[in-house]
Amino acid sequence: MSEPTGGRRFLDQAVIVTGGSRGIGRAIAIGFAREGADVVLNYAGNHEAAASAAEAIRAHGRTCLLVPGSVADPQTAVRLAATALDALGHIDVLVNNAGITRDGNLMMLRDSAWQEILGVNVSGSFYCCRAVFEPMRRQGKGVILNMTSTAGIKGRSGQVAYATTKGAVIALTKSLAQEFGPYGILVNAIAPGFVETDMVASVLARAGAREAFLEATPLHRFGKPEDVADAALFLASSDSSFVNGHILLVNGGLYV
Repeated sequence: MSEPTGGRRFLDQAVIVTGGSRGIGRAIAIGFAREGADVVLNYAGNHEAAASAAEAIRAHGRTCLLVPGSVADPQTAVRLAATALDALGHIDVLVNNAGITRDGNLMMLRDSAWQEILGVNVSGSFYCCRAVFEPMRRQGKGVILNMTSTAGIKGRSGQVAYATTKGAVIALTKSLAQEFGPYGILVNAIAPGFVETDMVASVLARAGAREAFLEATPLHRFGKPEDVADAALFLASSDSSFVNGHILLVNGGLYV
């Protein structure tokens, strides 16, 4: 295997990234590979996008293993952990990035949509954290990063389901930071603001939304997936070895 073309902060570490085929997840996975990590990349169904992400990871001289499936299925989490352990021998970092949105006011939201978003955003993070705990406990160290949102902190009209699930992820993060900390496992979360991804595009497509959110963001720009990836790399690195149970806002000042 060739040497990584970027830095060495995560040299030969094994990183699991859920929802890693596009957007923020893809940027995070490539960022870890650039810093020397091997990646187990999960995706729900877009094999073409996942294959493209894997190619970008391998271009840095690192291994990339693809594991399809919805994280709402607990067996997907089991397969992710087993794939990492079988191929790489250890699990150093889990990034729970997979997430969906089902927008709408409370009275407009179908029961099926409510159950679907809970399954991916909350249960999926829970299942994956559970799957990596024992391997991380045995090695006496590990990092778990959960992706939440400013909507989970302050709420958002018209996104009641999404905001609720992201608030639950914050509670999960804080609880597991206390449970897992004694075993040397750090659990933190990242709360992005508006980042230029396919998911956010649906929100910004509403009349006047793009201008309104730009005006509300003190930096007067939207984030890039790489902005969030940089935050993830920091929280997973030795530079933040005493940071646990923290929710890092990456939002340009949209919510402070």
